Amino acid sequence: MGHSLMTSKANTLGQFIADLMRKYEHTNRSLAAAAGVSESAIRNLLRVGVRGGAKYPDARTLTLVAKALDVDAIRLFRLAGYIPPEPAAHSVRADYLAEIFDELPEEKQDAVLGVLEAMVEKSDRKAVIEKMRDDPKNPLAGIDLNFPKLARLMANQLIVQYQMTEPHEANLIDPDTQVLHYKWKDLPASTQERVKALIRHKLSLDYDPTMVDPEWRD
Repeated sequence: MGHSLMTSKANTLGQFIADLMRKYEHTNRSLAAAAGVSESAIRNLLRVGVRGGAKYPDARTLTLVAKALDVDAIRLFRLAGYIPPEPAAHSVRADYLAEIFDELPEEKQDAVLGVLEAMVEKSDRKAVIEKMRDDPKNPLAGIDLNFPKLARLMANQLIVQYQMTEPHEANLIDPDTQVLHYKWKDLPASTQERVKALIRHKLSLDYDPTMVDPEWRD
């Protein structure tokens, strides 16, 4: 099945799905049957971003509904907030300078980090930069990979990348899979377990954000 060439300008998940339903002449009942989900799940999706009271949609429902509507699941994941909107949150200038930094020899990278360390005012950021300078061969030096936002980003990226629909698929991540800027096998075991736990929560049929540690909630 080819992906729909739908050109909806809707900027909310609910409106985007409503537009597709009109295109394919779906009712709540017919879409629910086609996707293999409940009518209440469809009603909830139609409220997301449009009206208050909508529950955070689980990844499995988004994947099944995307397939039924012949649209790339990433569109729904993006509108639901699983992955950030395009373009990336960083400015073009920041991305360009980051690329230049990665091309510099180690001693010049250290010089740049030295300037940053002297300029930043927050002590926690100074400490991170200091650890980076002390261990330049370690790409993870100083970075708190259990930081809630990073755990969420990793979980969301893996769900989309593997098109996961079932909780057990969290255990099928290939060791060489690239997650953000790291290989999965290079992440600390504690980080891997935290990310997999979050994936399992998000793919649970009865997923509810209140099931997850407060700092993980979107």
